[in-house]
Amino acid sequence: MNRQQFMKAMEIHLRPMDPLERAELLADYDQHFELGLREGRLEEEIARELGQPEEIAKEALGDRYDIHTPGSDAFYAPTYREMRSPRNNTRATRKFFTAIGLLFLNLILGIPLGLMMWSVWLVIASLSLLVLAPVAAVVDFVFLSQLDKAEIFVAIGAFGVGILFAIASKYVFKAFKNITLQYIRWNKNKMKGDVSA
Repeated sequence: MNRQQFMKAMEIHLRPMDPLERAELLADYDQHFELGLREGRLEEEIARELGQPEEIAKEALGDRYDIHTPGSDAFYAPTYREMRSPRNNTRATRKFFTAIGLLFLNLILGIPLGLMMWSVWLVIASLSLLVLAPVAAVVDFVFLSQLDKAEIFVAIGAFGVGILFAIASKYVFKAFKNITLQYIRWNKNKMKGDVSA
């Protein structure tokens, strides 16, 4: 067994180990090979001296070693992720077309519906200014020095309606804010590639 085979076998058998700990242990054994090669020994001789990778892994892992753990047996097959070829440009292409689709969706539906929704809130919020009707009645009395009973009743009624619109505008604002934030979150999730969102 040469150096490369020994190190690969060690890496496979030490898979259950923490990645940092495994890297440190592999670096130690790699250093053994470096020192041995400087002394003029063969890689096969150094590998024989160090022992079998499986035995070294059993000793290093201790209680964590399990014959059924992937990488702990001699007939270990790599996982799908390990065998999979490097990613190609399909993900970038999918993101590009997703961005284009979302752009058109937002231009055609998202922005117009959002503007319409927020203009409804603006109308409700502006109607809450009816609360100021009694102030207008007082100003009218100060400047014109006349006050009708009908004007007083209209001012009181407008004040009550203004309070109702003020309360409604608060709840409508919260609802529209949540809808807007959910829509923005949905757009972000689609851009990330989250299909469930």
